[in-house]
Formats: sequence, C-alpha cells, structure tokens
Amino acid sequence: MKLSISKNVHQVEPGDFEPTDHWYPRVLNSNIHPLVSYFLNLSHEQMMERYHRLHPSADKNAIMEILSYQPKYFRWAGTDLMHVTNHEGYRKLAVIETNSCPSGQKSMPLLDLNVEKGGYKRLIEQTFKPMVEKHPLKGSLAVVYDKNPMENVGYAATIADAFQEDVFLAKFDKNDTDPPVKFENGLMQIRNEKDEWVPIRAAFRYVTQEPWTRLPQKSKTLLLNPIEACLAGGRNKEVASGAYDWFNAKFKAQGIGIFTPKTFTKVPYGELKKYFEILGGNMVIKVPDSNAGQGVYTVVSKDELDFALSKIDPNDHYLIQQLIHSNYNKGLDPTQAWYHVGTIPDNKGRSYAFDLRLMMHATEEGIRPLAVYSRRSGFPLNQPLPENMNSWEVYGTNLSIKGDDGWTYADERLMLFDVRNFGQLGLGVDELIKAFVQSAMAVYAIDQNAIRTFGENNTNV
Repeated sequence: MKLSISKNVHQVEPGDFEPTDHWYPRVLNSNIHPLVSYFLNLSHEQMMERYHRLHPSADKNAIMEILSYQPKYFRWAGTDLMHVTNHEGYRKLAVIETNSCPSGQKSMPLLDLNVEKGGYKRLIEQTFKPMVEKHPLKGSLAVVYDKNPMENVGYAATIADAFQEDVFLAKFDKNDTDPPVKFENGLMQIRNEKDEWVPIRAAFRYVTQEPWTRLPQKSKTLLLNPIEACLAGGRNKEVASGAYDWFNAKFKAQGIGIFTPKTFTKVPYGELKKYFEILGGNMVIKVPDSNAGQGVYTVVSKDELDFALSKIDPNDHYLIQQLIHSNYNKGLDPTQAWYHVGTIPDNKGRSYAFDLRLMMHATEEGIRPLAVYSRRSGFPLNQPLPENMNSWEVYGTNLSIKGDDGWTYADERLMLFDVRNFGQLGLGVDELIKAFVQSAMAVYAIDQNAIRTFGENNTNV
C-alpha cells in the first residue's frame, strides 16, 4: 500500500505486491506437501473416477455435473469440514458450514515456487478477471473489506497487476457512520483524495460482518461475491441447511449427498433446553448469521447450557446441531453418534480436533480447489476436561479472536498443509477428494438456492 488518499481508502498500484505482507511468516518459509500438490493438480475426471471408486453407488454423471458446474452467484467459497468416524470406524468428511468470501490465502503454501502470488493470482486471473472483462460497466476497480487486511491488500495488488491499473482499497466497516463506500442506484462509488465519489465498475469484496447491511441486491457494480450468495446460504447457516436438504432430496437417486451433523433449524430460545435433552445432554447452538467462530456455543453440561442462554437473544431463533464427540462412548446411540478422528497423537499422546478449510473458485472448467489448510483445537480430545474449562477449548477450531481493538488470530493452532504439518493430520489424497466433492456439492446447493430465490439473471456474471 503506497498511498493513503483519504480516510480508510488507499490506492494500490501495479507492482505493489510484496509476498512478505500477504502470508503468515511461517507459511512463507514452508513447502507444500507433495500429496497436497498432487491433489490440487488432479483433473475433474480423475476426482470423479476416484470418488466413484470410494462410493460405488454414486452416479458418475452426477459427480461430474457438480464438479463442472458454473455458479451464477457463488463463484468463490470456503467450506469448513471435519474428519469424523463412527463406532464401526467408518470415516467421513462432515460439512460444518460454507462461507462466502472466505479467508485462507495467507495460510496456503505456494503450489508453484515460481508463481510468487500463489492462490491470489489464480483467483483473480481465473475467476475475477474473466467476469470483469465480460461486464459492460465503465469505472474504476476496487477491493472493499471489513477485516483481514493481510489478504485484501494482496488481492488489491494482484488486481492492479492483472489489469495494469490503480485499484482502490477501501475499508467498509459495519459501524462506520461516514464510510468511504456508498451505492447509488446499485452503482458502487468510493471517495477519493479530492472528496469526489468515483464510480466502480467491479469490486472484489471481503465484507463479511452482516454484509447485507451495506451491500444491495442486484448490484450494477460487479461484485465477487454478490450479496445474493450470502443471503442464499453463504452467510446464513439456517438457509444453507435448507439448501443442503434440497440437494440431498434432488440427488438421492444418484447416490450422492451432503453429509452434515444432524441439524435442527428455527429453534426458539424457549425450546433449547428440550433439544439439549433430545440430543443426550450435548449439542452445538449457532446464531444463524454469525461467522468467524462468533455466536457458536458447544454445550456438554447444564452449566454450559445456562452460560449459552445468558449470552444469546431470548427473542431469536437458533440452529442446533448434534455435537461431534471427543471419544467413543458406549452410552451414546451408536447408529447416530460421530466422533472426531483427531490429529495423529503427539509425543505426549495428545490428539486434537481439527477442521479443514477448503477454498474453491469457479473457473472455465468448473469448480476447482484453490487453497486448503487446517485449524486444531486448544485442548486434546483424549484427556479429561479440567473443571471450569469450557468445552469450546476441545471442540472449537476457529482462529479468529474478536478483541476491543479489532481482530487477531491464534495462528499457533494453524496446521499448514506443508511437509512438516500435513502428516500430523492423518489425511490422504482420498480424504482430500472426498472433502472437495462435499464442498463442491455445498456450493452447488447454495448457488441453486440463490437462483431459485433471486432468478437466473445475475448481472454479476
């Protein structure tokens, strides 16, 4: 960022990309694991054939329909999954949630050491740039964001290089009473150094905190992603759950489906205690439109239930999910219970819950994996929970920490898919393929929900 031109607005120029600014330091010095590189280079046909081999009842044509799908609205996504097993040792990748405009580049080792912009370049050149070149509007280019400057400055610099023009980088906070970004008749405008409002033809957006408070539907300015992707399930867990149910009904005969923990939607505050009993004294409570680990409560005791009830709005409705357990327990219904596989035990015998964040994007050939990493919990699965410790320490994997002065990240729990870390996860190419196919199904489901809700004619494509 060379030039601050007004409050919360910078001008990014071609040549401004600095790798040290856009990755965590330990990622810069890491080498991608060969198995991960192999996975990222597999063709759709290879993935389809292997997925069918692992799931013989899955229809090959249906798998290819998903992988080659061209989303209308949801063209950049990140899915969080967990590696789970049941009492018979049957392992699956469970979709926990899908995010529009996800983070992840700063945690991804370079796929090719000769391409210093890594996944930033692939996303901009293979997804954003082709969209912009087809968009008839005139005006400037921009990146608008509300957190994660490490990645957003990187995207702005990559766009500047890809188009060989200056790019506005504007912070667009939910609570800003005088934001540098506004929309008039669906057209985004950004305030420049002369206090003039400059029209924006296309914007890469990382506005993730209740983005519907600032972004309009049917935006004339091209947005990656448009707000419709968020409203259709990319930022609302309850709406996403409905989209997954629709997908599973549609493709049941083809032998494919999205696997999630058992989910209940629209649960009123007054019935949360009843669901606690129904689910055997443990559950996960989620505020439907929360993200970054906020508004999620793991509940394994009446004390934790009381704590969660004290923190949430009695007038709201909630999404309830079955808890994926820390250990096999004979007291649980074996036909229903799932358990964390966890990391390979360390030299002290400790195994931790972890998730996979799989970022993907729409390309000419369909949906492709873009970045992948894991995050582990803070306390081991296979040790008794100390008194007064919240179960979130065992089950919570998100790294985002919201403080009084903004967002920080507990990156010591980041598990890179590099030569040093990847082996600790106990994953192979088959698990990565399963995770990607599950993720592509989730993107398909949410994008189809957006089309049903908002129509085929998305001006952003």
